Amino acid sequence: MEFKFTITPNQQSIQLIDQLMESYMALYSIPFATEICFVTHELVINAVEAMEKEGRTESIEVHMRNDEQHLHITVSDFAKGIPEEQWPVVLDATIDSESFCERGRGFLFIQHMVDQLWFEQLSDQQFLVGVKKNLVMAVEK
Repeated sequence: MEFKFTITPNQQSIQLIDQLMESYMALYSIPFATEICFVTHELVINAVEAMEKEGRTESIEVHMRNDEQHLHITVSDFAKGIPEEQWPVVLDATIDSESFCERGRGFLFIQHMVDQLWFEQLSDQQFLVGVKKNLVMAVEK
């Protein structure tokens, strides 16, 4: 299954994505539904806040693709994103990190709920955040 939404960067879009994800998780009995809904919510909030901060009005794109084993979610916006030199700081942050502060906690939580988190600078103004979640638990031998 795959779908893509283009949303306006506002609070109503956050609520819309929350409702859509909850419905999708229930309809298709996707495992880890609570975590996936939280992760998507955080990614969309980050995109909306970044766009609002920069006064941007372009659409945010939410893309989700899943099969029986994996789920991929990407959110791209037209805010400048996280500078590339800061990616390791964000991706390696822990609750005890000196970099842990008021902002950025969402990524810390996301990292603990997914199997992979990544960033891509698509252009000077377009930034993408992606996550991958394994839907099947590894079987121990």
